[in-house]
Amino acid sequence: MRSFVVFTATGSDRPGLANEFFEFFTARGMNIERTRGCVLGNEFGMIILTSGKTDDVERLINDVDGLRQRTGLEIHVRKTKAPSRREVQPSIPYKLIATSIDHPGIIHQISKVLCRKGINIDDISTNVDSNPITGTNVFSMSCYFYLPPTIGIFELRKDLDHVSDQYNLDIRFDAVIHRL
Repeated sequence: MRSFVVFTATGSDRPGLANEFFEFFTARGMNIERTRGCVLGNEFGMIILTSGKTDDVERLINDVDGLRQRTGLEIHVRKTKAPSRREVQPSIPYKLIATSIDHPGIIHQISKVLCRKGINIDDISTNVDSNPITGTNVFSMSCYFYLPPTIGIFELRKDLDHVSDQYNLDIRFDAVIHRL
């Protein structure tokens, strides 16, 4: 039987950390289904969905302490469902992009609108970069969510337009057929 595990790791960055994780999984017969990782400040963070035979998953869980000691990272492991078994209501996938001069509260205001509508954020990425010409810190956000048929697109646009006007944000969202 195939089992699934979500594996998270955070700690001080150094070259070779990702390789140590992937080697750890491969040595235990595990398949890496989906991965997200990045360096924030000097901290490395990674979240991995992995799968394998139930016995291999148990061996991975039992061997995590050794990986913690070798890498010095905080590592958490949690069993989960197969992605195909996730309970999802009929819905349309959307991608939202927001841009603004950076200031506190942008992510909160957008996520608050989605939350009040009962919309779950499936994937989110944010960043602040300095504009090379003006030196201004520019915020950007990209997120995917699923819009149930019970939620009106017009009403969602109206609520996001209100946040856009109130916080001087450029917010766009469109239906997506394929996620890259």
